[in-house]
Amino acid sequence: MRFFFTYGAEGQPFCGGWTEVIAPDFESACSLFRAFHPCKDGNLLNCAGVYPEERFEKTSMFASGNFGKRCWEKIFVRRAFAEKQE
Repeated sequence: MRFFFTYGAEGQPFCGGWTEVIAPDFESACSLFRAFHPCKDGNLLNCAGVYPEERFEKTSMFASGNFGKRCWEKIFVRRAFAEKQE
């Protein structure tokens, strides 16, 4: 699933736009986001809002950007196996 972590006008990792996180569920997406953008205040995510893909695609941000900006980064986990050992 894709989740979109949006940013406000100031005080967050980016000004406007969003970070796309690919994860199996909301909790995993938040954990991945926190790995790169730690919480600033207790357990509060360091972003303005979080949207699952189907909801984000219905926002004006998806169509025209957020504060004039779009996607800054994509965060996901990739698993690779080592060469076969004998």
